[in-house]
Amino acid sequence: MALYNKNDKFLSDLSIKEGKLPVAGFESKVSEIFDENPGLAREIPGVIRRIFNESELQFKRRLSDAPEYERQSHLMRLFDILFIDFYFKKLNSRFMNWVIDNYPERFNQVELKEMRAQSESHLDFYEIQQVYPGEGSLIKGLITNEEGYLKDVTSSFDLTKWDIVLCRCYPFNGMYYCTGSIARFMPTDKKFIIDRIKSAWQADDDRSGYRDYHDFAKNNWELFFRIEREIREEAQNQKLYTRYGEYQPCSVRFKVKDFNRIMSTIKASAEFNFIETKKRRDNATKKTVIRYQFDWLTFGIEKELESIRTPDNPGNGIILNTFQLDKNGNQMEIDAIGSLYLDQFLCRLEVGSLELADFAVRHFSDLFGDAVVLKKVIKKEIVDLDNEPEAVNEVMPAPPEVEPGLMQKFLTEYYLKLLDERIPALNNMTPREARKDPAALPMLIDWLKEIENKSESDRKRGKETNVIDMMKKELDIEF
Repeated sequence: MALYNKNDKFLSDLSIKEGKLPVAGFESKVSEIFDENPGLAREIPGVIRRIFNESELQFKRRLSDAPEYERQSHLMRLFDILFIDFYFKKLNSRFMNWVIDNYPERFNQVELKEMRAQSESHLDFYEIQQVYPGEGSLIKGLITNEEGYLKDVTSSFDLTKWDIVLCRCYPFNGMYYCTGSIARFMPTDKKFIIDRIKSAWQADDDRSGYRDYHDFAKNNWELFFRIEREIREEAQNQKLYTRYGEYQPCSVRFKVKDFNRIMSTIKASAEFNFIETKKRRDNATKKTVIRYQFDWLTFGIEKELESIRTPDNPGNGIILNTFQLDKNGNQMEIDAIGSLYLDQFLCRLEVGSLELADFAVRHFSDLFGDAVVLKKVIKKEIVDLDNEPEAVNEVMPAPPEVEPGLMQKFLTEYYLKLLDERIPALNNMTPREARKDPAALPMLIDWLKEIENKSESDRKRGKETNVIDMMKKELDIEF
């Protein structure tokens, strides 16, 4: 689908068909149906203004200079609202509902089931309860307190416990899935978000009489974007402070001289809380080592930290909430002031201010003695995503088109591995198990056809792939 301008032409450089937005399966079909009804595109400039608070021309200019990931995120937001939430007077319906009613023959039953789930969804704010890297996250609605498991691999690598996220989640086959993009906020934004939504809900309820919160949120999608802008603008106009100095992410690196003595000291100290262990490849020695991660806490060293503690109201700044939270999410009287990573070669501490970094250098020298030796303190750049896109773009990975062979290898490994994983659409059977079950065979064929649709979409954009052929060969199936 392309953006519409006043001359009734489509802006092809922002088109899904040009490969600017990754879509697959039924989403690609929905987009094609939108294109078949070009009069609908006249609503796009108004939707852009309501989401991004800027004109179509401003939106187009901004995206033309933005990194690719930012372009995709903004376009996903636009199409998400356009397809699912925006009410078209011409159709007397929302677009996704209209497609389900008028074009059911273009979709299989599994696709229609997921489309209905998406069509009933709405934007909302959620609190992250737990993260399972590479798998998904447990989420809880800020207003509804509804809980569920969000199956989203990409976000699971970025989110942390107690983050607040703005996204659209829809239940499907016992789990939640996310469509569109995910916007992340600080735990300190939680109260503002809740107060803002409840105030708007109460005011609207007096006039409109919505049945419940879901009905209110579905019909007031603009509110969530306004709250996001208010939070972003507030953050841009204020200095950020930790409770121990002005916000400046720092990494303090130490060389380990006596690993056992350091571990013994940590175990005997109340200021370190064990988190997890992971394997790490040491570049210098080419050895694989066990890396230990700890939270560095204020417990027992509160008096020592008083000398660098920031006043409660430091001018026009805001205090970042660094308090430890208990298992119920309640604030404890203990600050988490850093993350410590330790193995037999290196000791790395991540903190949020230069004051804390300087304190750590002195404190660790006293605590561990000559078991550690300071290497360096590194100030991490604070990147403004809006004003310095080039800086962000430099550290972004190369797009898949740059290394097609590598991407093809990744896709092949991913989809072949999928044959041995339990799939919700197959009643939690693996594809290999479903192949042997006559009752599950139709579901398996529908599932493979959805992947085949994605492969066909890739071919149309010039991305050759033989994934579906390999899967059919592995399963010894034809359709």
